[in-house]
Amino acid sequence: MQITNNNGELNLVFYVENSIDSGIRKIADKVRLDIQRVTGAMPEYAENLNAIQGNIVIFANPDNSPTIRKLEMEKKIDLTNVRGKREVYSFSVMDTPIFELSGIKSAIVICGSDKRGLIYGLFHISELLGVSPLVDWADILPVKRQSVTFDSSMNIVTQEPSVRYRGFFINDEWPATGNWCNKRFGGFNAQMYEHVFELLLRMKGNYLWPAMWSGRFSDDGPGLANAELADELGVVMGASHHEPCCR
Repeated sequence: MQITNNNGELNLVFYVENSIDSGIRKIADKVRLDIQRVTGAMPEYAENLNAIQGNIVIFANPDNSPTIRKLEMEKKIDLTNVRGKREVYSFSVMDTPIFELSGIKSAIVICGSDKRGLIYGLFHISELLGVSPLVDWADILPVKRQSVTFDSSMNIVTQEPSVRYRGFFINDEWPATGNWCNKRFGGFNAQMYEHVFELLLRMKGNYLWPAMWSGRFSDDGPGLANAELADELGVVMGASHHEPCCR
């Protein structure tokens, strides 16, 4: 599969089904932005398989996707090592037509065993493009390319992480981080935490202890927006120091 920018239009679309989770859609948006950072053009979304011509990215959890179930039933993909696992994904590049009577030329098919598995699988596209996990947090931009090639040598099925909870702790956040958050976002709210969660998930983490000197994670969203965003993006939240019972 060769992805090319043709005068601002990309020969790639992201296929989304009605069952797609809102958090997965947010991550797909970030990956589409990564593709634009590299190629100069952003892939569009498509909702009708029959109308797609050319290259496609299909991404879903198997149990929520009629498309993935169809591919599995037709033995186009093998999800034996994905189903029932924790934070696992399969990444498959298929250069032969995968649907009859379809204009799809080639496809990247990403299947996650659960929400985090699918998120990691989507960010695997960014890794293959050479996008740093720090692209958002530290403005480390990738090398620009007119075209990008994906092939079956990149196909993988990951294993379950050997460490169940992996993440970091926003510790001693005053004055530097606190002043920065107040100036940029108005506090330790969901706007700020979306950037933290993005970094965490790009690094295949899943766990965060939030800022706590002056902050209350579940109240500062405003309201429950922080906690709702963590749930939407599949981030496990703990607490620290004087709140050990909430770890």
